[in-house]
This record gives sequence, structure tokens and C-alpha cells, in this order.
Amino acid sequence: MRIRRPLRAILLLALAPVSGLVAGDLPAIVSGGTLRVLVPADETPEMFAFERGTSPGFEREMLEGFAALRKVKLDVIPVERFEEILPALQKHQGDVVTGINDTAARRQTVDFTVEVLPSRHLVVTRKPHPPVGSAFQFRAEKVGVLKGTTWADSALAAGVHPELFAEEKEVLAALKAGRITATVLSGTEFILVQRRDTDLQAGIVLGSPGSAAWAVRKEDPQLKSALDDYLTGLRHTGSWSRLVVKYFGRDALDVLGKRD
Repeated sequence: MRIRRPLRAILLLALAPVSGLVAGDLPAIVSGGTLRVLVPADETPEMFAFERGTSPGFEREMLEGFAALRKVKLDVIPVERFEEILPALQKHQGDVVTGINDTAARRQTVDFTVEVLPSRHLVVTRKPHPPVGSAFQFRAEKVGVLKGTTWADSALAAGVHPELFAEEKEVLAALKAGRITATVLSGTEFILVQRRDTDLQAGIVLGSPGSAAWAVRKEDPQLKSALDDYLTGLRHTGSWSRLVVKYFGRDALDVLGKRD
């Protein structure tokens, strides 16, 4: 039987001092008073809104909670092209990258927190084009995907050589205009974009299940540890379910709201 940690215990855990300080790691962030977050410039507002308001976004709300516990401000840094976001982290232009898929290739250069959301890659089409029901059918489609993503990697792994786009909005515009007939999105991204375009439809799942997490530099282990503790604790409170329902809807709770 799992026992939920009281919220007070979570706060104390997040605020607890960490031994073995590393220069430039969490202590430097706290002393500097700012946590810099690198976010794709075309991120959906339900995930991370650049305009702070009553609906700051799923990941922004969580990171603001972490920043408040550490008594630092959140500095949001938009990154125009997705493929540049990890290089920006490694160049110390930010401290955390939001909601990026955790892969073996990326772990060679950066570290990842515990899972923020499960990640499933869906083949997406738009009515009246039929949904894709098989890998054979997918290889016959005119596919376009966002450059530098695991979405693109999964298309290549399925035997497709897609057209690459610099921004997600360009992919969706091409799909709507019929310049491409299919794309690949994560399950969470599909939930969000389908709210704005109900003609989008999901087909087959590509590849194996994965995880979306937050990326940090390998030389910042205390920041990673503190974020891990915060996320793990949050998932054992009612706040987690509230955030899932607020941004993804109650129907998504069974999938996205699973607690460890």
C-alpha cells in the first residue's frame, strides 16, 4: 500500500540542504536568485504559456512551484528552433529545458529528471484524409514532422523520410493545407492541438513507450536531484490530478494522471 506524503513533508524535502556542492549547480542558482528555463518558442500555452496569467501552463505551474520553494524567480527564455534547445542548455544559456523526450542519444550529453509525462508517438492525419492504420500505410503517406525531435526519429525508424519543418505551427499548417498528409505528434501534444482543430485524428502508435522529462546539464546533479524530489512528491498530492484535469481534461487523467 502506498502512503501519500503530506504536503509539508514535500516542502521540507524540496527545501532541504544538499551536501557535496558543485560550483554552478543549484547553490549558484539559489544565490543568484534566478532559475532560467529554456522553452520552445512555439510551445502550446497549455504546456507553457509565455504570458503569465490564470492559466500559465502545465509545466510552467510546476516550475513556478519549484522556484517558489527555492525562493528564486523564474526567467523564461524562448528558443526559436527546437533543435537548438539542448545546445543552448550546454552553452549555459539556461538551467532547465522543459518537456523534452528522454532518449539514450540525448542522455549522452545531458541528464533528465524523473518522468514529467508519458510519451507515445502517434501518426496524425486530418479529415477527410483517413487515419493511418498500419506501418505500410504510413510509408505511403506524404509525411512532415518537426525537425530535431523524437517525432522525426520515429518516422525515420518506421522507414519514412519526412519533410522537416522548423516549427510545429508550420507542420500543422502544411497538414491543413494538404501539402503533407500525415505527421507525428506525442499523445499529450495531440490532445492539446486537437482541441483547436477537431478534424485532426490519431492513427497508429510508433515505437516503444517513452517519457517526457526536464533536461539539465550533467554537471548540475543537485539541481536534477532537487527537481526529481519535487516532481516525485508532487505526484503524490492532489495538485497533480488538478493540473492534469485543468490542462488536459478529465478524460486524460487515467493516462497522464498515473502516480508512481
